[in-house]
Amino acid sequence: MNDKFYALPEEKQSQILNAAYKVFATNQYKKAPTSEIAAEAGISKSLLFHYFHNKQELYLFLWKHAADLTKKYMCKYRVYETDDFFEMMHRGLMAKCAVMRKYTFLSLFSINSYFETEPDIQSIIQPDVQDAVKKTLEMLLSIMNLDFIRKDIEFTSIYKEILYASDGMLKYWYRTGNYDVTVFEQEYLEMINHWEMVYGKGAKNDRKQLQDALWLHPLFCKYNR
Repeated sequence: MNDKFYALPEEKQSQILNAAYKVFATNQYKKAPTSEIAAEAGISKSLLFHYFHNKQELYLFLWKHAADLTKKYMCKYRVYETDDFFEMMHRGLMAKCAVMRKYTFLSLFSINSYFETEPDIQSIIQPDVQDAVKKTLEMLLSIMNLDFIRKDIEFTSIYKEILYASDGMLKYWYRTGNYDVTVFEQEYLEMINHWEMVYGKGAKNDRKQLQDALWLHPLFCKYNR
């Protein structure tokens, strides 16, 4: 527990976290200057290390914070409370975008962390990611209604393709430098609809109507203000 950090007002916590996510997401661990994080957060470097003893502690704190926050929003949007894989993707997108609106660079940080070469970081994060991917796939297979998926393609192959394509699309969005989450959201929705047409079993004629209704739903508007 970082008691000194959590004693800060929530707004100040967010400033520091956003600054750290941005600097670590756009630099390798060794090349990420803590002075830049402090400047971006509007605090001194010594104060940053008052809250986090060293650079590694801060980095691993971000990693855990990103994982915990993602889980929280996945529950908030009830992502796994449906057996329709494509509906899960729609809900998952809403959860991801809600997180990105709060912490713009969290998703890029999470992707890049897996490829970090610093041994002390790599030894912790890579097993975490591999375990999470394995458990997520197992959970999906246990709750999904496979009647929604084509029978002639292994679901694990579909899952991997979507996972890799999603990471690539997200990294491309960051490279544009236009951090408008709504733009990413709309483009990713098009991809979900594409995947459903390619991998879904039979067309869902009411999907567009359901999607349009969802955008106007008061709960959706509330969560995405």
